[in-house]
Amino acid sequence: MTVDVTAAIFDLDGTLTAPGAIRFEGIRTRIGMPTSGSILAWIAANARDQGERARMEAHVWEEERLALERMELGLGFSALARAIQTRGASLKTAICTRNSGEALVAFDALLRRSGFPPSAELFHVQIARAHFSEHLQREIENKPSHEPVHEIIRRWGLTQRFAPTIAHEHEVPRHTPVLFVGDDVDDCLSARRAGVRSGLIRHGSRAPEQPAFAKAVDRHFDDLSEVAAALTRPPQSG
Repeated sequence: MTVDVTAAIFDLDGTLTAPGAIRFEGIRTRIGMPTSGSILAWIAANARDQGERARMEAHVWEEERLALERMELGLGFSALARAIQTRGASLKTAICTRNSGEALVAFDALLRRSGFPPSAELFHVQIARAHFSEHLQREIENKPSHEPVHEIIRRWGLTQRFAPTIAHEHEVPRHTPVLFVGDDVDDCLSARRAGVRSGLIRHGSRAPEQPAFAKAVDRHFDDLSEVAAALTRPPQSG
């Protein structure tokens, strides 16, 4: 059964952009993080004091700045841009990233250099790290929390249609027309915890996700052209 997608959220690094620009393993080595997962969450949980936390986070910011120079568009981005432009007002779009606002500026510059429209024309709402929510009157908790998805739905003006809900990541999504595409399990967890569908992109060479998280993934995509195909079919009336 095909489900019409009327709203799509995209992770930035490794999803809209090619994987590998941010060298996460190098960061984990520098800060002594033994496992995969959210680096910032690990730092917050394991730093012994504010000084150590600041030093660890400085390694992250340094790598992020270097990654901006290596940023490239993800495979199939042209097809995705065409699909978004073809859908027009029938498709709401957003970017949700744990990277900084500086990364969003760099992404916009990359699009313009590559002959695409400005980022804001393709992705109507853009949420980065340390995003302040006027609704919550504080910074949102980022992925894998449900909060960035709820913030995006509010910014789209679709809370009546997709009432913000908190769910378990193994529950069947309640808001099936909303799809969150990312390259990391935290993207999928954020989607499912907000009651929307999740899509995991592999860029053709990714190993399968950990079995423990398999139930949090609704769709798999090899690259952005497959996401474009999923968005091409317009919503049906009635």
